[in-house]
Amino acid sequence: MNPKSKGREIALSVLFAVDLGKNSVPDAFLPFKYESPVSLEYALKLVQGTLENLNDVDEKIKSLLKNWSFDRLNAVDKNILRLAIFEIENLAGEDYGAIVFEAVELAKKFGDLNSGDFVNGVLRSFLRLKYGEIET
Repeated sequence: MNPKSKGREIALSVLFAVDLGKNSVPDAFLPFKYESPVSLEYALKLVQGTLENLNDVDEKIKSLLKNWSFDRLNAVDKNILRLAIFEIENLAGEDYGAIVFEAVELAKKFGDLNSGDFVNGVLRSFLRLKYGEIET
């Protein structure tokens, strides 16, 4: 797994633990202390940025949900969307497709049966609103 991919996976685990109130950020990173420094650095950048911009990111997610309440989102899907939207807006350059692809893969791996399609739909809507019609 490339360092950014592993960083995204670590960041999801950390945000999930923090979101559920089970850990502080430093404690949530402890299980990953032997991962590559590059992956850990990217994960930390994602976690810090997402948490610093949480209200803004959550408002964007809420505006994209159709016939669904933000409060009803499961913690996995919610945190994948948070990470992806923060990363697209702040770290992507023009590499939106890779971020969406990896977010969908994380949703398939850690979410429920419909998580991949759900995350893909929300992120594609976000990209269309932000950048117009683009291919992901």
